[in-house]
Amino acid sequence: MTAADDGTVKDRLIRAADTEIASRGINAVQMEVVAKIAGVSRATAFRQLGSVSEMLVQVARLRARRHTAAVATLMTTKTGVFAKLETALVYTARELPSDPSIAALIAQHSESVHDPRVHQVAVEAIGPVLDEGQRSGQVRTDIGIGIGEMVDFLVEQTYRAAEEIGRSDDETRRRFRHFIIPALAATNGSGGEHLSRTMEVEQAVDEALEALSNLADQLRRDRSE
Repeated sequence: MTAADDGTVKDRLIRAADTEIASRGINAVQMEVVAKIAGVSRATAFRQLGSVSEMLVQVARLRARRHTAAVATLMTTKTGVFAKLETALVYTARELPSDPSIAALIAQHSESVHDPRVHQVAVEAIGPVLDEGQRSGQVRTDIGIGIGEMVDFLVEQTYRAAEEIGRSDDETRRRFRHFIIPALAATNGSGGEHLSRTMEVEQAVDEALEALSNLADQLRRDRSE
């Protein structure tokens, strides 16, 4: 079997594990079943993935890549570093609990969630935004920590928000604006409190403009009837 074949088999096993976890849950997943779904032997499955624990890490990486791709797309619709980060946090806190396997990983504080390779996916998604914020003077540089630690902080806060069942998007935004922005905002800039209030005003203006647009559309429809 060639290296290329190995990669194809491994990818197939990871997708099979992903399907099995979504169907049966994280505690019921078995390497033998995953191997059967992927159409390979149990020995091949263990050779490719090593262990059930490693298999869970690989599934977490797969799901993290899917999720961060969606987050990256959403962030492109926003201007401003903190607006982008808020969008990422709100979306993630809302969507993660709806993913059965990720929800299980979070609930168990599984090592697969905190695996360095999963962490790297988050760094690749959020790191450039934080770096942009530091270069523009919006994100602090005075505390001697790197982008990776800031990403860890944001991921931790996101998991905390996701763990609270029933938390609304507005509550997540409030958490971000009142606690996370002040922790990340450059002290020599506008300040976390000012940025938080500015974002609240901007959101209110956006909502007002949307309401006016909807009203104008309704009035046009009424005239045409």
